[in-house]
Amino acid sequence: MDIRQLRHFLAVAETLNYTRAAERLVMAASPLSRSIQQLELEVGGPLFIRGTRKVELTPLGDALIPHARKTIADLDALQRDMQRRVQGHVEFHVGMRSVPAELLSAVVDDVIKSVEPSAVVRLEPMDSFAQLDRVLNGRLTLGLVNRRSDDRRLEYVAAMTEQPAIALPNIPRYSSLTEVHPEDLSDLRLLMQPGVYPFGPELTELIDSVDEVVTMDSEIIGGLAAVIAAGDSCCLTLANPTAPWHRYLAGDGVVIRPFARPAPAGTTYLAWRTDRDHPEDLGPIIQTARERFHSPLDL
Repeated sequence: MDIRQLRHFLAVAETLNYTRAAERLVMAASPLSRSIQQLELEVGGPLFIRGTRKVELTPLGDALIPHARKTIADLDALQRDMQRRVQGHVEFHVGMRSVPAELLSAVVDDVIKSVEPSAVVRLEPMDSFAQLDRVLNGRLTLGLVNRRSDDRRLEYVAAMTEQPAIALPNIPRYSSLTEVHPEDLSDLRLLMQPGVYPFGPELTELIDSVDEVVTMDSEIIGGLAAVIAAGDSCCLTLANPTAPWHRYLAGDGVVIRPFARPAPAGTTYLAWRTDRDHPEDLGPIIQTARERFHSPLDL
């Protein structure tokens, strides 16, 4: 039995799906299945019941979960301690969605480096769900996410709130608006990127008011802005002009206007794994984060 097999086991135990577990581990499903089978041979019994439609844990699998988590957590802590002793510093891998520079500075300078001045901070851009997976499996130290999971192994502090806005065609009907009401969008298509729903269900009225919701996956720089500028489409964004998503959409042929208040704010959370909140690990960092973001940045 080795640590790699335990990581594989936990991924399957937490997803109860070999395909999703393989995606989380960035590997193919076949070698993952072989790894689990080898682990089952070594522990002396089946860890999962594999049905045609679902995977279930056996009592033996249930019993292995806390031991596997503790073993992996202890090894991760050992690796971090050895890294600090050899290199003289600790590395923080911080996941990030598209966020303003003000938030990154607050997390890196005001939180991490105020506690660990010699720390090396490596920022890793990815979506929120990927971040949460990597925080759980130890590949990320912290995450900056705009979605929360109900997983009790994760904790959060609200770090930033942002006022939602909408990118509109730069024609008099829309450029003359100072704020946007749902009825202002009745003749427009709402462009949405796959999996993007940044402001929660509170914007149902907006979704219901547009002519059509269109899922787009534009990989061309300026692609969404060009479609909006054509005159029949709009897209959710942020009112803060320093927000990357605002800057990406703003430009020739596009105007950005805030929603009429009260509109639900978009919240970005700093996320970490609960079991790392102790004095020998992330405890001082987390305490500093709670103090720094006692009131979230309002951008």
